[in-house]
Amino acid sequence: MALPTNVYRVLEAIVGSENISQEPVILDTYAFQWLAETVTGGKFFTRPEAVILPQDVEEVQAIVKACNRYGVRFKALSTGWGPWNAPGGEGVIQIDLRRMNRILDIDEKNKYAVVEPYVIFAQLQVEAMTRGLNCHIIGAGANASPLASCTSMSGMGLSGISMGYSARNPLAVEWVLPTGDILRLGSLGSGAGWFCGDGPGPSLRGIMRGAHGAMGGLGIFTKCAVKLYPWPGPPLMQIEGVSPSYAAPIPDNFRCYVLSFPNWDSFADAAYKIAEAEIGYVMGKQIGAAIAPMLMATSATEYAQIRQSGTADEIMQEFRYSFQLILAAHSLGEIEYQERAVKEILAETGGWIPSLTQDPQVQKTLFRMLIKADINSTVFRLSGSFGTSFGAETSCDAAVAHAKAGEQVKKKYIDRGLIVDDGAEWAWGAEMNEQGRYGHLEELFMYDPADSESAKGAAEFLEETSLMCKDRALGLPIFELVRGGLGPNAHDIYGPACSNYHIWQRKIKKAFDPNTASDPSFYIEP
Repeated sequence: MALPTNVYRVLEAIVGSENISQEPVILDTYAFQWLAETVTGGKFFTRPEAVILPQDVEEVQAIVKACNRYGVRFKALSTGWGPWNAPGGEGVIQIDLRRMNRILDIDEKNKYAVVEPYVIFAQLQVEAMTRGLNCHIIGAGANASPLASCTSMSGMGLSGISMGYSARNPLAVEWVLPTGDILRLGSLGSGAGWFCGDGPGPSLRGIMRGAHGAMGGLGIFTKCAVKLYPWPGPPLMQIEGVSPSYAAPIPDNFRCYVLSFPNWDSFADAAYKIAEAEIGYVMGKQIGAAIAPMLMATSATEYAQIRQSGTADEIMQEFRYSFQLILAAHSLGEIEYQERAVKEILAETGGWIPSLTQDPQVQKTLFRMLIKADINSTVFRLSGSFGTSFGAETSCDAAVAHAKAGEQVKKKYIDRGLIVDDGAEWAWGAEMNEQGRYGHLEELFMYDPADSESAKGAAEFLEETSLMCKDRALGLPIFELVRGGLGPNAHDIYGPACSNYHIWQRKIKKAFDPNTASDPSFYIEP
């Protein structure tokens, strides 16, 4: 469905001819998205009718009002990480927010930053660290948008033990509703600044994002105040080495560990004990068994050689039931206390520190990976793509149940040669958030996007694990909520088992978007 010429001219008048395009080569770059093979069966999602790049909230508002007036749907994106950024069907224009890329303010005293959509975590973290502060970085990595994560997505990450996940971190927000009206939430709504997301002023955090966000289905967020947290490290992290084996020296008041355990139950017990001891700056299962040999390899070829030689077998077994932990303190006495607590927990749970990770260079590499949250490229290096399943926010024991279920079902697909042999284990996640309030483990898998059978196998794996979550009461899987194996009807499948949330979600969509102008494909279909 081509965008009518008169509509294109109206949009062009808003942003200028250099900031709008209908060129197929440009449009296809937006339709080419990670995981497309598992959703559409090909390498592309639906091509948008046009791409438009506004520079401020006034231009965003004008575009949204024009879409309502002419019956055109819109889909906004910032850094564009994932299929939920793509249009879900024809007749949708893509609103690319990359020109809105400023950190507008960092309030050191009240510990927050005000950001626009195209600011990325890496950019914000560097600026925050110079002020003795840090930001939560999600599992998608430091290249993602803090505004998008706080307002529109799930937002799990390994710093969640000390910084919470993204639903906890937005303060005041500027929101262009699907109708084009501008709503300012929290203290901003009463002219009192950015310090609070829940008043004085309107508080709609639950409608704005709930647990997982509307993923572009409820308008466009143009500014957001994001919480910052203390950083007891240096104002500038020194980086050593060459790609991909960058490392960072570990300051005297930090410690970096991999902690391994004999089974999943002792893994969970240790996680609870660390949370109860109220220690831990970064904690989670970032490195699965099959990825551990990547700590020794500089390329996919070298990784394959290590696996084939058998030298990785012992390493993989040590990492199977393991998580990574960074301790941080404001004094040497405090860090010594935290070290003693970790040693006691290991003794009580039968845990140990793998010998590989006691190597100083490996420790420095791990420290960089965990603080900078930049391991993502590693999972693409081995097969070309990956996906994820399970991942409900729940107790650590329930998260471990996800991991056990993932092992059971994954082996079938490995045996059929459809996904990468990762030892049938790669539970990823921040298994302790907010000092033990809840846990999170997803089951990652790697597949070959250039192999149609592998891509089909990945889609089948997603569908099977999605249904397992419902049938075994394992909670709402993170990928299904972004339209994975069960497709756009997923909410209708899960809703009756979860307080009929799908009914309320549709009511919210209708009330806030009467013309269905904001593409509903990854939120909920009307």
